[in-house]
Amino acid sequence: MKVLLDENVSTGLAHTLEKMGYSVLTAGSDLPLGLDDDSVFQFALKEDAVLVTRDHHFTNPFRFDAEKTLGIIYIHHGNLTSAQEIGIVADFLRKHPPAEFRGKLVTLYSTAVRIR
Repeated sequence: MKVLLDENVSTGLAHTLEKMGYSVLTAGSDLPLGLDDDSVFQFALKEDAVLVTRDHHFTNPFRFDAEKTLGIIYIHHGNLTSAQEIGIVADFLRKHPPAEFRGKLVTLYSTAVRIR
């Protein structure tokens, strides 16, 4: 499964997800930094990739319809260290098969998960 990491996500997450067997696309390597949200979303659709982001704009279902995607994983803002951010994303992906969040918006909190 492909995963697209938005530019606001910890760069260390790419290495962890690759070790878990994911094909990882990153802002800065696979698409230019500074792209607008619509372009990032379209790239995720084109690449058939799960989008992982800290950008709350992607939680707007009228603007970014998660049902068109393999899923949007939104890391809720908080005072997370890079290690904590990597941990909650990796933990979520270990516990939840892709079919469970395909076409859904996933919100990851430091101590909880919401899938809608």
